[in-house]
Amino acid sequence: MQLPLTTPRVDLAQAMTAVLQVLKEAPSMSIAGISKATGIDRRTVGKAVDLILKVQRSLATQRIEKEKVGKAWVISLRRRTSNLIDSAKGKIKR
Repeated sequence: MQLPLTTPRVDLAQAMTAVLQVLKEAPSMSIAGISKATGIDRRTVGKAVDLILKVQRSLATQRIEKEKVGKAWVISLRRRTSNLIDSAKGKIKR
């Protein structure tokens, strides 16, 4: 016998979007609070928060760029500090 599902399944991308939306409105909440606000299972909310934190850590020092080359899109990671130094070189006046 299977128990009826009370809420529909939510994929991780939808959960991440919902978590970020809730945190925009109330910047400090527990996982249980976010779960109640979104209607998403606590375990899924926890996984979404963990993934958001991993992405945040990696993008603190790197930047994702997307450029079109011919018919293909090229995705690359660049270090933020090198971009900052390059932009500063053009702004320095003697």
